[in-house]
Formats: sequence, structure tokens, C-alpha cells
Amino acid sequence: MILAASAALVLAGCAKIETVSNQEMDAPVGFSAYTSNALTKAGAYGEMNNTLLQQTEANGGGFGVFAYKTSGDYPTTNTTLAPNFMYNQKVLYNAGAWGYSPIKYWPNQLAGTPSTGADTDSQTDPAHAYAVDKVSFFAYAPYVAATASSGAVATTNEGIIKLSDYDDTSDPKVTYKVTNDLDKQVDLVWGVSHGATWNNVAGGTNTPANGKPYLNLQKPAIGTAIHFYFHHALAQLKLQAIAAYNQVAAGGEAKNGVKITIDNVVITVPGMYETAVLNLNNTAVDANNKPIPLWESEDGDSDLTLTVAKANINAKLQDGGDVNASAQPAGVIYKAAPYTKPFDEDVDVIMDGKYFTLIPKSGSDVTVNVKVTYYVTTDDANLANGHSRVENVISHDVTFTDGFKAGTRNIIRMILGVSEVKFEASVEDWVDGLSADVDLPKNS
Repeated sequence: MILAASAALVLAGCAKIETVSNQEMDAPVGFSAYTSNALTKAGAYGEMNNTLLQQTEANGGGFGVFAYKTSGDYPTTNTTLAPNFMYNQKVLYNAGAWGYSPIKYWPNQLAGTPSTGADTDSQTDPAHAYAVDKVSFFAYAPYVAATASSGAVATTNEGIIKLSDYDDTSDPKVTYKVTNDLDKQVDLVWGVSHGATWNNVAGGTNTPANGKPYLNLQKPAIGTAIHFYFHHALAQLKLQAIAAYNQVAAGGEAKNGVKITIDNVVITVPGMYETAVLNLNNTAVDANNKPIPLWESEDGDSDLTLTVAKANINAKLQDGGDVNASAQPAGVIYKAAPYTKPFDEDVDVIMDGKYFTLIPKSGSDVTVNVKVTYYVTTDDANLANGHSRVENVISHDVTFTDGFKAGTRNIIRMILGVSEVKFEASVEDWVDGLSADVDLPKNS
């Protein structure tokens, strides 16, 4: 027994240990993000830009990710695949980096079966797998929490109201509903690739199509992030006001401290959609490789009424009531043409630079009706109230050529004309009129 034990110790001491490596086995999936054509903050969530995207979830920041693991390409070999890798995964920015929980790791099956078609003991690099796993990623922002089994968004019935559920075997989708509430406007964006080559650790490459989602990726080197470029899926409609004093075009001189102030604006947009579904797997780009959003199931083709009540008028322009002009806000000013971007905020009609978002509809002209109620106030110490105050309710049509395209900022600029009340006077010479004799009393 002693000899046997000694022999075992000797054998153990002489054992040869080989290490089989499977190319950086613990490679977590990482994300980064950038917003294309970022604009300035506005609205409830605001116009989506890098700063806003990096805010907390409560402040409209972060983005959601859907991911599908396939043994082959998405979706041709998996036509009934539900999101089996990530479902509406919340990704937030914190301490200078994007993060999420729980962390997911890349599948390690990178190469096909050995050329012999059977197991082999040869040490090859890379190691052989018996399937080829790929992952496809789709993203949208701003992130919203949804019930996974139904996709319903419980916190609102306007804006982003629904996501596809975790059993849905079609592409991931986001349902949007247009709202008249300026505090619930959402700048819905979705993420795509910019066509950079993707190198995987097995030595292979693929190039995600520029302007389209990240499809069929295999595990990259540790530290490689999936970089989403977000684009606007909706059209924006914004209001501005400029004054024209005693002339047709904007400009002129406001005399005697006259103030033009706005009470409300009503916009009627004919034939617009109320709801539609954004498919995150867009299939088209324009001539400049800019992605074209894939909208489906458009519904509610009717007149859309958008109201800017007095409470939502820019504080600089908002009518102050029946008070002297000197007590009114700054009022509508004039801007000399030509108008250039970025537009000066002091001509924005809606408070805090807010705007309306519309589901895109193009291909034909759209004529929009604008009705504005505004006041012209002039101080006059000779009047009982110390001022004159004239209400003006003006309605006018304006046509947008080719309708409203996704990612476009559409401006209705109201030129509010004010003409002085002028007097002219002349003095005419006296002329002789008719005469008649009257005898009072008449002599006999």
C-alpha cells in the first residue's frame, strides 16, 4: 500500500496540464450612444440630444435595447424568434459610462464544426464550436418601462404608449400616439449603425449596414461597445412670431411703447395620423445613408387640432391682460430677414421652446390653418384706463410642400402686422352761399 501510494504521488508530480482557451470567455456586452442632429432641450422630455440622453430615467434619459440570439442570420433562419437575449433592457449613463443590469455576456460559439466533421484533439485557434451564434441589437429612446408580457406602458396613454411584448416573434416595435398636451411631447428616436466594420475574436468580420440596426454580430474583443447612433423618427412643428410695423415684411419701428402680445394660437393640421407603430428594424436609407424610419399601422387619418393656450405662451410674448403697455411683457419683436438657424428663442411662441411632434406624413402638400388671438396695447393718459387695447383674431392658411418628413423641424412663422392709424387734414376757403330776404316784420 505504501509503495502504491508513493507511485501515485510520483505520477501526479509528473502530470502534464494543457490549457484550452476559448478566446476571452468572459466578454460582456457593452453599449455607447450618440444622437444624430442633436437639437436644443424642449418639451417634457425635450429634443433628444447627447446631454438629455445621458440624464436619469426620471428626466427622460437612457435608452431601451431589444436583442435576439440566433444560430444563423436574423431573421431569415429564425422567422418566429422572440427577443431571447434582451427585452427592453434599460441602459443608463452614470459616472462617465453607459451601464445596465443584469450584465449579459457574448455567446462563445463562434466557428463551425471541424473540417473532419467529428471531434478532434488537435489544438487549433480558434477552438471549434458546433454552431455559430450571432446577436442582433435594436434600440430606441427615451427609455420607458413597460409590462413585458403585454408591452403596455402604464404611466401614459400619450406619446410612447406600447412596446412589442416578450413573446412577439416579429421585429421589435414602438407604438406612438400624438398628443395635444405640450408637456407630453416626446422626441422618439431609434438607434442604428454607421457602417463601421465589426471584428470578432474568431478572426471574422462583418459590416453592419450604414443607417440600419446591428444585425448578426459575433463576440468582439473585450472592451468593444455597440455604438448606437440615434435618429429622429417624428416630425417637429414649431411656432414663431415676428412683428411688422408699418410695412409688409418683418421689421419697422414700434412707436410710443406699443406692445403686441399673444393670448393663444390654434393650429389645425388636416389628414394627420393619431397613432402609428415604429419598427426598429428599418430597411431603408436615403441617398446620404440617413436612415428612414419604418412606420407601420398608421391610424386616425383626420384633422389634428393643436392648441397653444395662454398658459403655454412664451413669457416674453404672453398677453398680460387689460393693463398698460408698460406693464406688459416684452411682446413680439421684429427680426430682420433673412432668418438664420439657430432661431433666436425670443421669437418662439411656445414657452421653454416646446413644440409639437407629429407622425411623419409626406408625398403631398399639407395646408395648415393657423388662428392667432393677439392684442395691441398703447399707453394713453387721456383714456380712462390709461391705455388703448385692441383684440385681433386672425386666421390664415400656410402650405408645407411635401408634408412633414421624419427628422424635419417645421416652422410656422407668424408675421403680425401693425399699421399706424394716420390722419390727414386740409382747410378749404369760404365760399358764398345762397341768400334770401326776410322782412320781420313786413311793412305795409
